[in-house]
Amino acid sequence: MDPRVINALSQWFMYFLPTIVAWLRVRMGKKIVTSVRSVFFFNLLLGWTVIGWILMMADALGYDPILWVISKLIRFWPGGGAAPMNAPQTAWGPSSQGQICGQCGGSGYVVCPQCHGRPSWYTEPTTAHEIAQLQTCYYCSASGRIRCPYGHV
Repeated sequence: MDPRVINALSQWFMYFLPTIVAWLRVRMGKKIVTSVRSVFFFNLLLGWTVIGWILMMADALGYDPILWVISKLIRFWPGGGAAPMNAPQTAWGPSSQGQICGQCGGSGYVVCPQCHGRPSWYTEPTTAHEIAQLQTCYYCSASGRIRCPYGHV
């Protein structure tokens, strides 16, 4: 077979990989956030952009693309997610006054308020034909902890 044909087929395969993964996961009985049809549609329209391809792959793997991106961007946002306006602005560890943050104990991390430190869990099946599904916390990116809102870098 001509190497150009193999190259073209491999590029098309990689381009539509999110759609293929979504279709296979649905066929295996696993859930995705949207439908295979919408993954295909957005993959077709936005797959040429790296960000669009990554978002569709996240959707195909069962992650909510919007929440997934927001949780990843918060880590790189200046200040790592700003503290509330009335929160004390202490650094991680001892402050300039020698006090340690009472929320995180100076570690810089606190237990995730959404999953309460349990980053993944199985949902109970509601019918006899369902299988327990592994759920992960998107708020803390399945780590069970978040940056302390009272500290800053």
